[in-house]
Amino acid sequence: APPDVPIKAIFAANFPGSGTKMLWNLIEALTGLPTADEWGYNYADGTAVAIKTHYPHASGHLPEYAEEVPRAIMLLRNPKYTFASLHNFVYEFRNNLP
Repeated sequence: APPDVPIKAIFAANFPGSGTKMLWNLIEALTGLPTADEWGYNYADGTAVAIKTHYPHASGHLPEYAEEVPRAIMLLRNPKYTFASLHNFVYEFRNNLP
């Protein structure tokens, strides 16, 4: 059930290849609340506990609503294991691939 009061969401920021999906699933499982998405920004109704994002953000700057989000969790992994994932992430973004 949605909370009675609006939630101050956090950013759940991850470097691509760091276990992004795992962190998002853990947040939802532990809180019982949904996570929102930085692209659709489906957080506006105040029911999301975290806003999923990659760091660095693909646009190169903070989202417009960043001032509304006072906290963040950032998950990092050894860079030598994440470079291939970052390369794929950037390639897919630049080429408008799903």
